Amino acid sequence: MTRQGLAGYPHPPEACLVNFYEASARMGLHQDRDEQEFEAPVLSLSLGDTAVFRIGGTQRGAKTLSLKLASGDALLFGGAARRAYHGIDRILAGSSTLLPQGGRINLTLRRVTKPEG
Repeated sequence: MTRQGLAGYPHPPEACLVNFYEASARMGLHQDRDEQEFEAPVLSLSLGDTAVFRIGGTQRGAKTLSLKLASGDALLFGGAARRAYHGIDRILAGSSTLLPQGGRINLTLRRVTKPEG
């Protein structure tokens, strides 16, 4: 695989956020705004139970779309979607046997700073 890999971006990620979601977990709609480099897409990898992921527009209250993210799914969002409101509506408990105790692990890889040069 090339350095650009799944993201199609020429610089490597600098951070990986690891979230564990129990069966009752939720994450409200939010924007990722803490990075300096918004040209780099965010890559999200799902492991374990399926999550109902919701993504909308760049303005709060915009129409949203729900997607089911199953174990092994990769979600890449960049361009205008990079600043879209997004969140987890619910976890579909028991939809995977990957984690003995159930739940979902999400790995979110992102570039934080602007590349030099």
